[in-house]
Amino acid sequence: MTPDKYQEDYIIPCYFLSLGYKLRPSSFFDIAQELAVRGSTQLGVPDPVLHERGLCWIILRTAIHYEKYPGVEEKVRLLSWHSGVRGPVSTRDYLCLDEAGNVMVRGTSSWALMDMQSRILAKPERISDLMSGEPQSPERALQPDAPKIIMPKDCLAEEAGNHLVTYSDLDYNCHANNAKYPHWAMDCLPQEVTTNQEVTDFCINYNREVRLGDTVKLARAQGQDGAWHVEGLHEGLQSFICKIVFK
Repeated sequence: MTPDKYQEDYIIPCYFLSLGYKLRPSSFFDIAQELAVRGSTQLGVPDPVLHERGLCWIILRTAIHYEKYPGVEEKVRLLSWHSGVRGPVSTRDYLCLDEAGNVMVRGTSSWALMDMQSRILAKPERISDLMSGEPQSPERALQPDAPKIIMPKDCLAEEAGNHLVTYSDLDYNCHANNAKYPHWAMDCLPQEVTTNQEVTDFCINYNREVRLGDTVKLARAQGQDGAWHVEGLHEGLQSFICKIVFK
């Protein structure tokens, strides 16, 4: 029997705040990662169980929509649930509600299993005895699924610095933590944008892992629609790319 949606009451910590005592948009990716870990545990497929089979979860794409930003020490309710399997991809959705039950943040993410030895995607059938292909709930927090992102062709991308992957970037799978990339992206945008405008939508694609000591070359471009794109390249290959829409 598939369990109900995972949920918890949460107080926004001060270290997730930015200007105006509001949640930093990139910090919701830290929250979403924790929800994904706890949600996978609820389903019986956390990384320690998968590691016994030589597998781990990897994230492919995430899309977050911000309707309202939680503030300092604000009490919110977080919900997350497995929303289905399509081919090799499993989707997980997220909601952040205020105390009155109003939606503040919506999100969806796409995941796959990876064989830890070959570093290639594994078929969901390898855990079919542990996890049902049926969703915990057919409800979607955000539709459609997180999109594929490409650099806009109507403008020239400009260099935005380098990021050396250090110890504090790593997770327990020995590569850069997926929640770090949105922080890198925000840090390389113009200060007048990040300090004076609010993010309404933040989408990211994770294409190749980077490891300790790797240097990620960052590039940014603003499309005709005003949205900013940031990509990270390692040895000429795209590690990640994101699209950030500001109000």
